[in-house]
Amino acid sequence: MGGSAFGNGPGAPYTPRMPTAIYHHVRSSVHSALREIFICVATPIEGPAKKDHGDLDVLVCQERRMLFPDASDHMGAPRTNHELMLIVKGRLGAEKAIVNGPTANLLICWPEGFENGMNGHEGEDEKEKHVQVDVRICKDFDQLSWNLFKHAHGDLWNLIGSTIRPFGFTVDEEALWVRIPEIENYNKKGAKVLLTRDPTETIHFLGMQVEGFWEQPFPSAEALFEYATTCRMFWVKPTAEEEADEGDAGVMGGEEGRKKLKHNDRRRMKGRPVYRQWTNEYIPRLRAEGKFLSNGQDLIVLREKLKDEAVAWFSIEAEYNEKLRGWRVKRSVEEVKGLVKALIPTELDYQYRAAVMVALRRTLLEDDRSLGFAVPPTTRGSDGIYNAEAVRDFISENWKQLGDVAWEIQKAKNSEHMKLKAQKRNAEEEVGPARVAASP
Repeated sequence: MGGSAFGNGPGAPYTPRMPTAIYHHVRSSVHSALREIFICVATPIEGPAKKDHGDLDVLVCQERRMLFPDASDHMGAPRTNHELMLIVKGRLGAEKAIVNGPTANLLICWPEGFENGMNGHEGEDEKEKHVQVDVRICKDFDQLSWNLFKHAHGDLWNLIGSTIRPFGFTVDEEALWVRIPEIENYNKKGAKVLLTRDPTETIHFLGMQVEGFWEQPFPSAEALFEYATTCRMFWVKPTAEEEADEGDAGVMGGEEGRKKLKHNDRRRMKGRPVYRQWTNEYIPRLRAEGKFLSNGQDLIVLREKLKDEAVAWFSIEAEYNEKLRGWRVKRSVEEVKGLVKALIPTELDYQYRAAVMVALRRTLLEDDRSLGFAVPPTTRGSDGIYNAEAVRDFISENWKQLGDVAWEIQKAKNSEHMKLKAQKRNAEEEVGPARVAASP
């Protein structure tokens, strides 16, 4: 079946897969209609040797009327995504639309003149056919260009993405990123540092050819695979996983490789035939032929080397180091809190222990000297990162004296609070009889 945004059950619109001739006809007519609304209209290059298509994806940006205003249009302001999608729906003659911010699934009629003999199944010609068109409004040309790049050639970036991921690189819907190893085990999203949003820069950094990338689909899955192997981070593990060192660089493929797949990759194995062929057939064949073997290259060493190259290539040393420093500071603060909790005896009175811990945290983390204790300069470096041993020594030597001072202050505050509470209660009790006496 084709696009499924409008359901597949009984009563759902019938959206069969489109043979190539119909797909090209629909793409041409939809692009033509949308160019009356937007300056830039494009569809990602299709996957290799596709015989049919489930839906049509279209990327658009730059509202035409904002660059070429009509004298009769007195509004002036850009339209919202919702307003634009309503116009798109009308211009395409869509029967239904599911709009979600800058994206929409639209249901349009099957083109006239292509009704018969398209699928070869009895009874299908009698059904009313529709086409699903998915439209995304990009905020600018750069975003549109990146999306065209990321979704070009079907599964290509699924293959390359799984190849470069172990080396600390991520290609997502926004950009090419490098991940900081020290952070990613705790916060995958927070570990990313931007490298580039430029498709050409990305291709060059990964060592692949730009020539031919934007021109047409690959003639076959084999040709797509061959292009993916030109990525300079592509290696094949030379032996089965049980014999290979876990730290060896390279992809595994085959049965052992399937066991190591991430959740998203396992999902692709089920729904993406090209990705399944790459994993089950192509990678094992390369190993059997002795091609692209990593020969025991250490993954950690290679990752560090490639990270240094990326930092220099894209001139992001300052951003990388600042994010890493910020993370280390944050982790050292958490370590201080953990030391405070661990070093204060648990058998103390609950309230007293709580007062001690609060006082220590304020003294150590906020440089609060109101209790008469100053933290030694050796406790924290110029980079803001705490010295765990110095913190441990300060806590061990001072918690009792600091705690006693904090506890006395806490008791005085509690006493004052109780006094004020009693005064308020007495005042309310005096007002009560006065109100009764004053009533008629």
